[in-house]
Amino acid sequence: MSKIQDPWGNYIFSLELDGTEVGRFTECSGLKSSAEVFEIEEGGYNSGTRKVVGRSKWDNIVLKYATSASTVLLEWRDKYLQDGFDGRKDTTGCIVMRDNAGAELRRFNFVGCWPVSWEGPAFNGGGSDLAIESFEIAHEGIYIDNAKPTPPPTPEPLPDKIETEPIQFEFDSAELTPEGEATVDDLADQLKEHPEVETVYIEGHTCDMGSFGHNMGLSMQRAESVKARLKPQNPDKTYIATGYAYKHPVASNSSQAGREKNRRVDFFQSERAGKRPGELA
Repeated sequence: MSKIQDPWGNYIFSLELDGTEVGRFTECSGLKSSAEVFEIEEGGYNSGTRKVVGRSKWDNIVLKYATSASTVLLEWRDKYLQDGFDGRKDTTGCIVMRDNAGAELRRFNFVGCWPVSWEGPAFNGGGSDLAIESFEIAHEGIYIDNAKPTPPPTPEPLPDKIETEPIQFEFDSAELTPEGEATVDDLADQLKEHPEVETVYIEGHTCDMGSFGHNMGLSMQRAESVKARLKPQNPDKTYIATGYAYKHPVASNSSQAGREKNRRVDFFQSERAGKRPGELA
């Protein structure tokens, strides 16, 4: 079963004739097919009528557009007036539906098309609305190309410091908790959306409980633990892990809340060499 897709809005659309775009329009109507229905009253004890399908038909397409210097549609109309509509079945047309970024969504192709009528704008010297012309096209059938999905929007570039939720470890250990693993995996997914990020600097930090040597080793091990989980998910990037113990606190180590903030892993796109943003040249 096909996956349900979100509906499209009313976007930009254009007209192509024999593969060449000739204009973009403000309104399009007439993309419609209908069939005659015959009701047959049969004898016997039938309590209703039977409906039989008759001939099908296509409505004419009507395009409305703002008047401009272009006369390509009028020239097309004049061509058919002058040659008696010879060879009209050789002309193909297409209404191309696009999103607001211009990406193609769907094509409404029609065959055997020819211009039926043109109507100029209704002028109003006291107003400032756009002058609108309309153009009517007859054809012999529409077929729709498969919809083309809208490309995902380009994500905003990541800042130099890549923010994440706090990465959690087991107590006095470099082993990630399940919550910590999920946070690192979320970061890996984020990095997949940013191929422009080539290098990620991973910094481990601790509070000042315990010796400096112990915390230096622990901060380095935690940075390496995060690196080991990130790299297989984005192997095309370079990861550089460094530990700084409690050299760069972000809060006071005099309180439990401050110590918890200082026990962290930070991510940067540029090398810090142990310096904080305010210390960089």
